[in-house]
Amino acid sequence: MKNIILTLFYIGITIGNAWADEPRSQTVVRSRNEQFTFKLKKNNWNMTDSKGNLLYSIPEKGFVAMSVFITNDGKNVVVMDDLISGSKLNKKTVLRFFHEGKQTSSYSLSDLVKDTCNIVHAGQYVKWSLEDFDLSKNDSTFSLATFEFNEIDFNTNTGQITKNIKPFTVDRNTYILRGRFYKSSSSDKTEMLVRKYILGDKLPFDTIHFSTDMYTKGNWDQVVVIKDGIDVTPIRFRGEVFGDGCLIN
Repeated sequence: MKNIILTLFYIGITIGNAWADEPRSQTVVRSRNEQFTFKLKKNNWNMTDSKGNLLYSIPEKGFVAMSVFITNDGKNVVVMDDLISGSKLNKKTVLRFFHEGKQTSSYSLSDLVKDTCNIVHAGQYVKWSLEDFDLSKNDSTFSLATFEFNEIDFNTNTGQITKNIKPFTVDRNTYILRGRFYKSSSSDKTEMLVRKYILGDKLPFDTIHFSTDMYTKGNWDQVVVIKDGIDVTPIRFRGEVFGDGCLIN
């Protein structure tokens, strides 16, 4: 069963990267209850209700190539630039919140990702979050998670951050590491040669011993959360994190 779970994770990553290489363009977005439509007309996005009445408009700022979410009451719009490209990416606005057509909050990449080595290059784009971002809690919250293992919630009315935490307790014995290790079939113990530190102080000889039952026999190159010598990687992040370079600009 665990082999199947891991395989599905890797398939999802492969599909996600393949999709990221394709240009994205959308001109119509609907709320999940199909009662509201957000449609691009010339240089404006118009929000209309089920009868076609215009509620408000928002100027187009490249939203056609971004992920757009509408709450079921039609009042709130969340625009997320989850695949950014170009120059000065650290300063680019990656998340915007609108309430009844007025922008309430916005965030640059540096607001949400503290170390830009913890991003993923996907073709010509940079991916900075897991792909399970979405509206939640009856549309009152927009949730996402970064490759720094931060789970962030935003109030959809105001755009303000209501939660920004890691899904585990962090202490001096907690590490988030990317590295190579060999898993035998006879023991859950293994030794990792660390390639990258996401959390935790540098280790002697860049090695750490830990136990894990989530990998089959063979060589692995993965990001793992290790706490008190045990693999405690949350299932949401397992197999997802594979940052492969730092932003220069």
